[in-house]
Amino acid sequence: TFKDLDTAAHFTRHSRSNCIVAYGSFDSINAAKAVSLLASNDYFAEEMILDKKPVKNKPIPLIVIPTMPVMGNECAPFFSVINEKDQFRKYFSHHYVFPELIIADPKIGLHLTSTDIARTATAILSAAVDTILSKFANEITSSSTLRAIELVAKNIIPSIRDPKNLTAKNALYSASLLTGIAQSSSSLGLCFALSLAASNLTKMDVFQAMSILLPHIMEYNLTSSAGKYVMIAKALDEDISDISIIEAAIKAVEGVRKIYIELKIPQRLSEYEVKKIDLPGIASLASSFPFLDCLPRELPKNEIETILVAAF
Repeated sequence: TFKDLDTAAHFTRHSRSNCIVAYGSFDSINAAKAVSLLASNDYFAEEMILDKKPVKNKPIPLIVIPTMPVMGNECAPFFSVINEKDQFRKYFSHHYVFPELIIADPKIGLHLTSTDIARTATAILSAAVDTILSKFANEITSSSTLRAIELVAKNIIPSIRDPKNLTAKNALYSASLLTGIAQSSSSLGLCFALSLAASNLTKMDVFQAMSILLPHIMEYNLTSSAGKYVMIAKALDEDISDISIIEAAIKAVEGVRKIYIELKIPQRLSEYEVKKIDLPGIASLASSFPFLDCLPRELPKNEIETILVAAF
């Protein structure tokens, strides 16, 4: 929350810290990014994140040591935190948020269970697809995200079968970093926006929501991004020879669903005790995030609700 960040920034200033180390997962890294900026700019979190006060001073150098891959958040220039007044997540992006150093070591992630790996790897896959579908994607970001998709597809099963397989796990860490690098020039999209909103308003976490929503969002965007889906299908090692572009695009969605079926990953929001009454609120909060201007097609709030109903 803003209050937590203000307290941490206060002690960081008074201790004259010369760097901040973020050791942990999604929210630990989000918090450290925020504190590194707040401590050097002498603002309150609400002033910087809600009032958009200009960031004048460079942050205290940030070192990120993720205890698990976090969909690229470990190296992307944004963070999200809870505003305790309305309990909604607020999104903040700035080029000063880039970490000074990232230490991605699969040995640190040896605590992850097979279930954790399935949830994390499919979230990376979701973030990679989100990033490649952005209208700001280019040849460089697309090549990074396609490589990330390929790494996940090839290493998710070996990682789950043997959670101590450091080679396979290292590939998942690499996929996360490649996705984060791509996000820096491209952008995350609807899957991430809905997942942030769902984690805020339900008992789901961001990783669970990302994995569940991906196939449904891919189906929605199929006709508007068919060319990109063909590349995704290739990265998933789907056979797309001698078929039309639309048929090849459908193969991309099928390739994702094959992974889900093999891993027995839930594909419905209702399996996580999400209620239908929650869906309009999730759609409303998701539509408030500024990065949705990157979507490949205009998306009214009622159509966001339609996607959520399909995923329910």
